[in-house]
Amino acid sequence: MRRQWMRWLVAIGLAPAAMAGLSGCEAMGFAPQEVEEVGALVEVDPVQRGELIRTLELAGTVDAGKSIKMVPDMPGKVKNLPVQVGDEVSKGQMLAQLDIDMAVLQRDQARAAVRLAELGLSQAETEFGRAERLHGSGSLTEQQFDQARTGLEMSQQQLAQAKAAAGLASEQISGGELRAPFPGVVTSVGCEEGEYFNTMGMSMSGGGPVLVGLVNLDTVRVDLQVADKDVARVQEGMRVQIHVDAVEDQLAAGGLEGEVISVGLAADPMTRTFPVRVVADNPGHLVRAGMHSRVLLVLESKDDALSVTEEALRTMEGQSYVMVAVGDRAKRVDVATGLVADTGIEILEGLDGSEQVITKGNFGLPDDALIEVAK
Repeated sequence: MRRQWMRWLVAIGLAPAAMAGLSGCEAMGFAPQEVEEVGALVEVDPVQRGELIRTLELAGTVDAGKSIKMVPDMPGKVKNLPVQVGDEVSKGQMLAQLDIDMAVLQRDQARAAVRLAELGLSQAETEFGRAERLHGSGSLTEQQFDQARTGLEMSQQQLAQAKAAAGLASEQISGGELRAPFPGVVTSVGCEEGEYFNTMGMSMSGGGPVLVGLVNLDTVRVDLQVADKDVARVQEGMRVQIHVDAVEDQLAAGGLEGEVISVGLAADPMTRTFPVRVVADNPGHLVRAGMHSRVLLVLESKDDALSVTEEALRTMEGQSYVMVAVGDRAKRVDVATGLVADTGIEILEGLDGSEQVITKGNFGLPDDALIEVAK
């Protein structure tokens, strides 16, 4: 009971007064009694060894690593639409085809015009060659020679025009077919088979028309807005960790590992923030486009480093130190510090990793003080 009473006096700073009271009692004739030294109640943690990371945390919305909204080059009736939302498709697979019968007829007509223009050019070249020889011998007037040259040039232009028409018709045919530019998953289909698709219409979202939407989730990206005070510390190639709360229990510890692929050079004039894009592999496609994410940009890291928590570190007159539990005594150990990380502060000198440092009850604790470690 006496020990508990003294611990309470020490805790509230009345121990000196209590001792003075005991001296007064001795002067009044009371016999002094020996006072047992009471240990300060403390909590300890071992020195940690491992990777230290200093991060910058930002929020953003996940988007697919690749995404495209596909529109045919011309309006027309949808003749073939073999996919639906959710289908997985391979690169080059047919996604949609318009009725291109008219375009095929126009292409055939243009090709016939090319053949006629080639014959006309051949004849014009022959006539110009004859005119050139006659003009050289003085048997053809200058006007007649100019007419032959003009006929050759017109034939050349007619052939070029016919080839352009044939090329345009071929482009219309290929533009009436939509093929997957990369493997992915169909996210939207903007028409039904047999319906007329108008490239000048409006989609349900208010944007331009989209016949087929496609995404690839092998990788995901997040576009971030970084404040001007932080952007100087962000560099291309920097490691990132992407945490998605919606599927955090299904992801490996630490979330998705990725990197910074671009850092904007100009700030948004409205928000005064800089655009930064990060990407990461997405195994199993667990993370989906539109999910909210927390992105940790790894500004600095160190492997196999000694560290203590911030609450274990004390400073007096510019010198950092920790209190170490050695048996039932607290020993002050001066230390040199390094990286200030998210989970602790690096210790460069003073500790070897075997110590138990005092994390609670160390404020104002003198060197060699008696301690009692809380269980």
